[in-house]
Formats: sequence, C-alpha cells, structure tokens
Amino acid sequence: WEVALYLVNPGRLTESARVVTMTLTLLIALALAAILAGGYLVAADTRRQLDLARKKTDFVSNVSHELKTPLTSIRMFAELLADNRVSDLEKRSRYLRIIAGESERLTRLVNNVLDFARLEKKHKTYDMRPTDLIPLVDRVCESESVRLQEAGFRVGFSCELASCPVRCDADAIAQVLVNLLSNAEKYS
Repeated sequence: WEVALYLVNPGRLTESARVVTMTLTLLIALALAAILAGGYLVAADTRRQLDLARKKTDFVSNVSHELKTPLTSIRMFAELLADNRVSDLEKRSRYLRIIAGESERLTRLVNNVLDFARLEKKHKTYDMRPTDLIPLVDRVCESESVRLQEAGFRVGFSCELASCPVRCDADAIAQVLVNLLSNAEKYS
C-alpha cells in the first residue's frame, strides 16, 4: 500500500511562504523603528534633563553671587563704622543708609528666590502699589554707587521731574534697576 499527498495548487505554498516572510520582515522593521524611536526619546529626555540640571546649577551660582554682593557692602561699611575709621558724620549717616538699603536689597533677593519658586509653580503675585519712581531710582543708585565707584565707575542719577508716580511693585522695579547696574558693571 502506498499513500501519497499532493498539493492541488503548489504555487500557493510559495505564496504563503512569501506572505510569512513579508509579515516577519514588517514586524522586525516595526520593532527596529520602535527601538530607534524609543532611543531618540530617551536621548532627547536625557538632553533635556542635563540642560535643566545645568540651568539649576547656573541659577544657584547666580543667586550665590547676587547674595554675596549686598553682604559684601554691608560687611565693608559695618567694619568701617565699627573700627571708627569714618569721623565725618555725613559719611557715617550715608554708610548707615547704604547698610540699611543693602539689607533691604538682601531681603528682596531672598524674596526673589522664593518668588522664582512660586513662578515655577505659577503662584507669583506682584504687590502693585502707587509708587514714586524718583526716590526709588535715587535710593537704588545711592546704594549701588559706593560699590560701583570702588570698581572704577561713576554713578549718577538726575531727573528734571519733581515726581513720577506709577503703580508698580517697587521691589521688582528696584531689582530690575540693580540688575541693570550690575550688568552694566559686568559688561563694561
């Protein structure tokens, strides 16, 4: 006895093999595309995380520098006054005003760091009040003038207006002015 099995359509087996081969090829190509896309997304996220870490490091460095500036002025003028090196009452009074102004500036800087954290969380609010810009700008220029003069700069402020009333956050404007003077010093 002999049993035999013959394909009715032998071309169909070749067609099935080709379909299976194409399906496997497409699945492998899809898997490779998914791996490449995943690798790209991981690399992009890693780059973003590294950039964020660099920005945080720069922020801490800048904040440290900004905090040291008023502390240096406070310490310098306090030492001059403590050692009785300044006998002129007008200079003593001016130095005390500068110490008070730099202390206020230091407080503002610390508040700005806290504000920055609030900004990241979208909770920043400004204290908008009627303010006269003339005394505000004059006070900032006076508190920065000694430090800038020691660095070889001349600082002056003059305005023909008697007053310049605006509605603003005085601390934010003062910080903007301090930043402008600091940038002028750094990049001059």
